[in-house]
Amino acid sequence: MNKRDKSAGITACCGQLDHMWKMLQSHCHALTEWRRKMDAMQKFLEYTSAYDDGSDTRIKLKIIHTQRVTEVMEQLTAALPLSESDRELAYLCAVYHDIGRFEQLKRYHTFLDYKSIDHAQLGCEILRQGDFLGELSDREREQVLTAIGNHNRLAIEDGLDEKTLLFAKLIRDADKCDIFRVFAQEDPVDTTGFSAEQVGQEAVSDVVYESILGHYCIKKQERKTGLDVWVSFLGFFFDLNFAESLRIALKQGYYKKRFLELNFEDPATEERVRRCIAETEQYAYARLRMEELQ
Repeated sequence: MNKRDKSAGITACCGQLDHMWKMLQSHCHALTEWRRKMDAMQKFLEYTSAYDDGSDTRIKLKIIHTQRVTEVMEQLTAALPLSESDRELAYLCAVYHDIGRFEQLKRYHTFLDYKSIDHAQLGCEILRQGDFLGELSDREREQVLTAIGNHNRLAIEDGLDEKTLLFAKLIRDADKCDIFRVFAQEDPVDTTGFSAEQVGQEAVSDVVYESILGHYCIKKQERKTGLDVWVSFLGFFFDLNFAESLRIALKQGYYKKRFLELNFEDPATEERVRRCIAETEQYAYARLRMEELQ
């Protein structure tokens, strides 16, 4: 082998080693990220175990909801060009977003905030007092807490920095995507305060109907009937921030399952609800088409 061939061989070998080193670093970063996520979930489960004696199915409901929200969050962050650090912080938002629910249920025996306490703010208090976010910098901790504090608001508060706003949008979307599942599969009395029998006898008020046709979320205090509460869930579509969130919600189909199974006493009300579903779907598919054109 002449000197030129030997030099070329050494260069190629060094290139391969450099590539292998970068791959090893990438795997190490991924492993570290995975470990931190598992640590966060373990802390969450250890915290909730103090509330879970097996006698109240609503505890299990919220544990499963949290786990599902983390899964949705993984889907959302995988679809966006985020750093490993941002993905990890988004995951923490998902793990801890509803940690206030357990103390809320213990104190007030309900998940309904208007009958008890703002569960997001209670959760932030618990997170500040406990050993949940200790590995984060002060700035990262405030970003996560602010995002969690905004996850159940009608709209995100003004004045947030770009990164905090991103996390707030992500956790709001991930939460809403699984709320559709909870709404479809869990006892509606536990989750909304109203039974299917009661809702089937009610009407959709004009203010709620118009909010769906106008593509905006309605304030909770403006809802007048149990059916208003149910239909207002469709309004979540108008607050979803990412195309992937729309895809997930549409593919799941949970948003309309309760309505398709409901026995309506009034045919006119049934027609109104079906119009709301159709309008929601048209809005979602139109937004996705716009996203594809950009």
